[in-house]
Amino acid sequence: MTQEDRIADRLLRWEEAWEHGRDIPPGELCADEPGLEPELRERIAALKATAWVKEPPADGDDVDGDERFDPLPRTLGGRYRIEGLIAEGGQGRVYRGYDPELQRPVAIKIPRPRRMTGPEQADLLLEEARRAAGLRHPGIVSVHDVGRDDGDGFIVSDLIDGENLAERIARHRPHPAEAARLIVEVAEALHFAHEQGFVHRDIKPANILIDRQGRPLITDFGIAATADDLARGKTATSGTLPYMAPEQVAGEVQLIDARTDLYALGVVLYELLTGRLPYHARTPTALREQILFRSPAPLDASVPPSLAEVCLRCLAKHPADRYGSARELADELRTALARSGSNQRGRWSGMIILSAAFLGGGLLLGLGYLRHGLSPGSDRLKVTHPGAK
Repeated sequence: MTQEDRIADRLLRWEEAWEHGRDIPPGELCADEPGLEPELRERIAALKATAWVKEPPADGDDVDGDERFDPLPRTLGGRYRIEGLIAEGGQGRVYRGYDPELQRPVAIKIPRPRRMTGPEQADLLLEEARRAAGLRHPGIVSVHDVGRDDGDGFIVSDLIDGENLAERIARHRPHPAEAARLIVEVAEALHFAHEQGFVHRDIKPANILIDRQGRPLITDFGIAATADDLARGKTATSGTLPYMAPEQVAGEVQLIDARTDLYALGVVLYELLTGRLPYHARTPTALREQILFRSPAPLDASVPPSLAEVCLRCLAKHPADRYGSARELADELRTALARSGSNQRGRWSGMIILSAAFLGGGLLLGLGYLRHGLSPGSDRLKVTHPGAK
């Protein structure tokens, strides 16, 4: 067992205890191998900083009962009118709003109140808005404004008339060719973000919106990190567990880059092609163990082999074994689509040729009947000559 495996094993033991309310000291976990303690301590600190580790609430921290988090009906920042709830997640809520100055509908993100309040929270939101506002691409939801209301911040972005990909999957799973087309478009938008120096780190169906024309758009760059942040170790690992790459689960921040997003996009593609996730477990600890050490369940036999091959390469455990860029992934998917389409056309051509052969054979047989005066279905030859009765 490598040192990385030994650290991952202790990390899983810590997480399992954490979920049951016990914070095991790193020194206790490394009592038999003290040399692992410094790195394990750093990994645990990174996990505690992420949204998917359940942090015990502070005394009196009543999130659900906080009036600031239930703003209906009200106007934010003296400008944006909230009209209804669109979605809710662990990080906050997104509302349908209206901007009377520009006379257009907007989406308004309000973070869930946490221990940080007032200027600290608003500054973080401003940083998030600046990060997302610089990403202008047809496949990325545009951010327009950030504001404050009674000391709390909010972000204003385009309102996409449609649904998110999670809702689309639940309602009607697309055909493999349509699934591949969606991922190609998302990969192209991701490639643009990566070229600007950003890693999204939370690609999942809920963060991919589908507009009325069927076009996908990436949203929620709130936990995106720059290449500089990652190189300097200034950011902790983060994401949504079922879509997290092994390097995210293991807390290996030095390995997180654009290929981490490709892993998550591979999970989304797997879900589109099969209707299920590549890993299933009863507990978060078991799920992390599968992501780190197990192979994904095979894709259905109905999935074209060329698409299955692309999907599984995205799910490679080590980043070096995945595609080198989102553009490369998009190109491979296009090739796989063309290959599967060619195979499908080949099958249809074979069926047409076979049908033509049958029809041609029947026609020749009919001509033979007529030439010899034989009626179809007759078992004897009729010899005819002038004057015969």
